[in-house]
Amino acid sequence: MRDGPIVCPGNEADYLILGGGIMGQALAFNIWKAMETTTVLKASKHYGCKIVVVEQDPSLLESSTALSAGGIRTQFSNPANIQLSMLTAEFIRDIKVHLSTVDNQDPDAQYNPQGYLTMATQSGASRLMKNYQTQVETGAKIMLFTQDHLKETFPWINVEGIELATYGLENEGWFDPMMYVNSFKAKNPTLNIHNVKGKVVGFKNIRSDPAYLPNIVVMADGKEVIQDEKIEGVYIKMPEHEKPIFVKSGTTVICCGAMSGEVARLAGVGEGRPEDGNLPSQLPVERRKRYVYVVHCPDAPMFDFPFLVDPSGAYARRDGFGGKYICGMSPTEENEPDITNLDVDCNFFDEEVWPRLAHRIPAFEKLKMTSSWAGYYDYNTYDQNGVIGPHPYHLNLYFLTGFSGHGLQQSYGATKALADLIVKGETDIDISPFSFNRFISNQPLLETNII
Repeated sequence: MRDGPIVCPGNEADYLILGGGIMGQALAFNIWKAMETTTVLKASKHYGCKIVVVEQDPSLLESSTALSAGGIRTQFSNPANIQLSMLTAEFIRDIKVHLSTVDNQDPDAQYNPQGYLTMATQSGASRLMKNYQTQVETGAKIMLFTQDHLKETFPWINVEGIELATYGLENEGWFDPMMYVNSFKAKNPTLNIHNVKGKVVGFKNIRSDPAYLPNIVVMADGKEVIQDEKIEGVYIKMPEHEKPIFVKSGTTVICCGAMSGEVARLAGVGEGRPEDGNLPSQLPVERRKRYVYVVHCPDAPMFDFPFLVDPSGAYARRDGFGGKYICGMSPTEENEPDITNLDVDCNFFDEEVWPRLAHRIPAFEKLKMTSSWAGYYDYNTYDQNGVIGPHPYHLNLYFLTGFSGHGLQQSYGATKALADLIVKGETDIDISPFSFNRFISNQPLLETNII
């Protein structure tokens, strides 16, 4: 590998963001915003702050962003997750204020503020009640339903076996993922944020300046590891050049979605021997495939149809007002689908999803599947929650990944927090539960309300 042609000014970046989906684009925006509010000369080209976003496929056609079902909810069990979704919903509601440009004066994410309806049987009622109390205490606007109240409000639902349900009154619903990310992509170039088309193929690591005192990281077994290595830069393979191009970076952020685990290994995360001063913990993020099915059912309710989540895990939401609905369900751990392609298993719909939804919504017995797609989760195999913040060994390497299906709905809150942490050294948003350190100390972030 060697230096090559110019990728960005000077082939240097103060902030090098790896991944140009919603996380990368929103993070670039929020880093600029943090610079704008904290520097005297402002975060413009006159100041010289260079924010560079690297994305292998700028079309994002097969990205987790584009292939999401587009839901956003505050009905989590952990306050940290609730907080991130609330911040994102608030941002989307005011998207025109934040992301308008001369050429795009009315950015729109087609936000539909119709809440999630989460139902529980008798066995899950106590957990739902506990989640409800946590949600309300954290500031979420949630309504609690008994079975009778649920039947009265949504008479088209078969409430057999349902003990309790919760419904989001605010900061919940669904929106168009591509319209959302494209609004950032239209705004960011006006802020002198550079987008580069290329694939990350390597990192250059160096020992930190001996003039600085290294940090000491305490492992779960009590062993101390010295934090004294940093990322000098990244090698990027561009389609129009034969050789990878080296881009020097001050701060590097891995937010490559489902590919984040592989990219982190290129940076040396979790590689090497602990006795040589290396942390053994890898970034536990891998690809997991999920199916989304589009069905047509003109006899089903339309206007009052929420984002419905059955106790079995099957979900459905309205898609416009023409009798179309989006639905799906996560497979069991033992039945995870093949990740080598994005083929859809229609038998999974016929055998697993449809029977559950038809039981809960009798009108769905007559539905017809019209299309489908598959997408990848950036699946955190450790605890299915996001990883936000610095690596404890590589001094200038940060993570923003592993959200396991929650990334789109937590995108603004997560990127706002990380941008403040990187630029200002602190954030008002509590993201400590999402720290990489939890893998080392074996302290998983527990979240019981995963769909």
